[in-house]
Formats: sequence, C-alpha cells, structure tokens
Amino acid sequence: MNGPLILELTGLRYKLLWAKTRSRNGRIALFLTGYLLLLLLIVLMAFGGIGAAIAAVRAGKALMIAQGVLMSLFVQAVISTNILGFGMSTVFSEFELRRYPLTATDRRLARHLTGILDPFWFLFLSLELGLALGLYGLEAAGFWSGVCAVLLLFICNYLCARVVGAFVDQLMKRKGGPAVLLGLVMAMGVAPGPLAQIFKKHADWGVQLLQRLAFTPPFAAASAMVSTDGTAARGFALLLLWIAAFLAALIWMEKRPPARQAAVSTKVSWETPFDRAGAFFGPHLGPFVGHWLRFYARNARTRTMGLLSIPLAAFLTYSTSRTLGPDGVFIAAIGTISMATFLGTSRIAVNQFGYSGGAFRRYFLLPAAPADTLRAASYAALTLGAASIPLTLLLWTVFAPVAFDPRRILMLFASALTGLFLFNAAGLWVTLYNPRKGNYDSNFGNDLSLGGNVVLIGSMFCALLVPRALHRWYPAAVTPEAWLLFLPLPFLAALLYRISLRAAGPLFSARREKLLAVVEGRD
Repeated sequence: MNGPLILELTGLRYKLLWAKTRSRNGRIALFLTGYLLLLLLIVLMAFGGIGAAIAAVRAGKALMIAQGVLMSLFVQAVISTNILGFGMSTVFSEFELRRYPLTATDRRLARHLTGILDPFWFLFLSLELGLALGLYGLEAAGFWSGVCAVLLLFICNYLCARVVGAFVDQLMKRKGGPAVLLGLVMAMGVAPGPLAQIFKKHADWGVQLLQRLAFTPPFAAASAMVSTDGTAARGFALLLLWIAAFLAALIWMEKRPPARQAAVSTKVSWETPFDRAGAFFGPHLGPFVGHWLRFYARNARTRTMGLLSIPLAAFLTYSTSRTLGPDGVFIAAIGTISMATFLGTSRIAVNQFGYSGGAFRRYFLLPAAPADTLRAASYAALTLGAASIPLTLLLWTVFAPVAFDPRRILMLFASALTGLFLFNAAGLWVTLYNPRKGNYDSNFGNDLSLGGNVVLIGSMFCALLVPRALHRWYPAAVTPEAWLLFLPLPFLAALLYRISLRAAGPLFSARREKLLAVVEGRD
C-alpha cells in the first residue's frame, strides 16, 4: 500500500474542501449542523431532558437508550448524506487516480478515505462519541469498549450509505427505476402509521421485532458498548461481519456499473408534446420553451421528484394536520399544495444554466435575444409546475376527509398559483447571482448553490409554517369564509414574477461571462 501518496491525496482533498467552504458547502454544512443539533435538542426536551435520560440510565435502561439513539443516528446519516450529497461525492475519480502510481486497492482506499473524512460525517461521529462518553461517565459503559464500538459503527454507517447510494444510482439508470424508487419512498412514508396500529394490536410482534433488530449494526454497537458479558463480544463480531458484507457489496456494485436499458432513437421529430406545449407561447418563444420542456423532462431526478411531489405533499399534509384542530387537513393543505408545484422542477429552476456546461455558449449564437432563453427556461418550469395543480385539486376532491366546498378549492388553487409564481421569481435571481455547475446525470445528492438551498428549503418551511401561523394568530383567515382574501394573492405573485422576469432579462446579458465561467467550471 502506498501510504504516503494516499495521505498526500487526503491532504489535497482538505485543501479543496477549505476552498469550497468559503463559497457553498461550508456554509450549508454549518447550517445543517445547527439544524440537526437543534432538532436533537428539541427531541431531548420533548422526552424530559437530560435528567430523564440520566434517571433512565441509572434505572438500568442504558442498553435501550443506546439502541434508540444509535439507530436514529444511523438511519439519519444514511438518508441525509445521500439526499444532501455531503460525504458522498467522489473527489477523485477512478480515471484521475490512474495517473498516480497506485494499485486498484490503493485507488479504492483513497476514494473512500477522502469520503469518510468529510466534516459532515464527523458530526455523526461526535454525537455517537458523546453518547459513549456520557454512558461512561454514568458508569454504564466501558471507555475503550464504547470508543471501539462507535468507531466500528462509524465505518459501518459510511459503507451502508455508500451501498444505498450506489443502489439508488443503479436503479435510476434502469428502465422503470424511477417508478420503483417512487414506490419505495411512498412505502417508507406510509408504512409507519399502519405498522404502529398493527403493533398496538399485537404487542408480541414488537418483542419479536426487537429480537430481529438485535442483529442490526446500531443494536450490535449498543450491546458492545454497554454489555460486559459475552453479548459485548457478539456485538463486536456482528459489527465486523456487517462491515465485511457492506464492503463486499460495494466492491461488487462498483465493478458492475449499470447500462441504460432505454433504446436510443435517431429519428428527429418536430411535433412532440413538448413542441406543441411550447407553441402556446407563440412562434417567437415556442421553440425555446419546447427545448427547455424537453431539458426538464429528460432529467431523471426531475422526473422522480415530479412523481414524488404530490405524494410527499399529501404525506406532509396529513402528518402536520394533527395539531391544527378538526379542520387541520385543509389548513395544512393551504401551504403544502404549493410545494407540489415546484418540488419537481426546483433543481433546475433555481440553477437554469448550471447543467448546460459548454452548451451555454450556444444560447448567445442563436438569432434571438439572449433574454428570450432565460424567459423560455422560466416559462417551462412554470408550465410543468402548473400542470400538477389540476391533478392535485382532483385528488383533494376525491380523497380529502372533508365535505366538498368550492370555496376550499378556490383557496387551494390560489395558494398553489401563489407559491408557483413566487418560487420561480426567486429562482430567476438565484440563477443569475448564485449559479453553480451541476451534473445533469446525477440522480441523488444536493448540487444546489447556497442561494438555491435557501430558496428551496425556505419555500418549504414557509409552506409548512405560514398556514400554522395564520391559524394561531388570525384563525378566520384559513376558513372557507375568507376565500375572497386569497383571490388577490396569485395576481400579486404573478405581478412580482413579471417584474422579476423583465428585470432579469438585461442582467442575463450583463452577467454572461460570470455565468459562463461558473457553468464551465472555471469559477
């Protein structure tokens, strides 16, 4: 093994990370770190605070607490790192590492070492070490056994996240993969409710489930950390077996990259549904809108998020409506229905040219004003978002557990249009002032700029919190009797969008060189 060269590559990775910290990843990571710590603090206070945890440990429930905390951190690390992309991106590709005198094993070690040493992973490592040291301070766990168990679980967690990411990436590249992923996500979102009811009726099933979970990495680490008999040795053995299994699965998946199953057609057609939809914008902008509609629709992540947007909005509606009273479903839907209009297109709508690469130059060679391209790209996002509104309203009419009231439909329609116009107006400014080079073929991870993350996450928070705030401080505003108050909102949002579109046109030409440097990776 070429240890010095691998360490040199690791040091280079941190130099690159420090350079990026000042622009995007560092600030987002700090934001997410604060968010996760705040979330953990809220959960801790909800369960009675530190005093309750200490009392539980002293009452002999240290193993149960360790199992619950480690399982939650393990699952959260796998999901958050894959969705957000931190600690998962390949800093050095296999092709780049072949330029160095490294063996195949050294190259694989260098790639994964630079991944696991990402600061985002250190957040989870510090939380797990904090648990181990806390149990040691309460004399519920040994020092070295706790530290060793956490380190093994940390490696196992990273490998598991890598396997999940590789599985999703291969699934998305196969025919029907997005539909399968949609089904898996919907099952994960819907299953907890029915399962909770089933376990209430069959208490013995919960005991059997805990017995099966004893073989999982978090429960094995908890046993290795807290137990002092042969159970601890079994926990360490299970962790080593899981590490070997995940490592073998990861190597097998990396050696067998998926091949796309879709047949490639060489036939050129000028009468596609995209071109017919673009024709509504007139002969001047129609071809451009058709091009951008095709650009959106051919992106695998856009298709996946488009399919997930309505189920996700429905899940958030029902899960956040429990504390809003008897009409809570409608109050929550006032905000969440707008999310269904922009979640699918959000990745490109706030970074319209970040995925075009060198092709960005062509937009300035066409016999049209450059601003027309910006307008057409925004119109395409607006069109795709608006297409989800009729389906969302139809599903609300059929499945909502409330009596049909046309005033509710008008309020939801107005809220959806308002959110659609406001999000795309903000997306124009992020596109111009905070673009970022992205990978069009990437199926998972977070490749938005800081501004894009602020707009997307901020829009989702507003959709969830604004109706709740109105219900608390001005409850009459979220009742069907206040439907007239909602009618001006789409017109005001559309006016703001129109003003933003007119102002962004001249700025697009003025910031041409800056945008070109970003999308080509020179800035």
